[in-house]
Amino acid sequence: MKQCNNFDSMFKKIRMTGLFLIVLCFVCCEEYDTTTTEFYVKNTSQKTITFDASIIKPSQLSGPYEVSLSFTVNANDSVLARKAQFNRDGKNPQNWFHTFVIHPVEGVQMNDPNLSENWIKYDVNVMPIYVFTLNKN
Repeated sequence: MKQCNNFDSMFKKIRMTGLFLIVLCFVCCEEYDTTTTEFYVKNTSQKTITFDASIIKPSQLSGPYEVSLSFTVNANDSVLARKAQFNRDGKNPQNWFHTFVIHPVEGVQMNDPNLSENWIKYDVNVMPIYVFTLNKN
């Protein structure tokens, strides 16, 4: 009979722990309201501009690692540089890229991707979209 009481006590603790974890998950989900965020890079010049961008991706197996891509933006065009889940009230879009290097183009002055004011935010169907214009007008 004593073993049965220990089992009942242990079962109650497990149930309470499980209930606590479920409640914690709901609280965390509401606390960190996320949405899909898109980052476009626009070229308003008459010349093609290239840039390299990298992000840090988390990995449970090997830890965080850097992923880099090169982009080419044709004249008067734009590209989607990143699409990810972020906190709805996220700030500092310039920090959502680990590195952002614009390759110089003769006769074209470039904006600084490290300044938050160069990332213009739009809300389209409740989805935040940030646009960075590579060149100065």
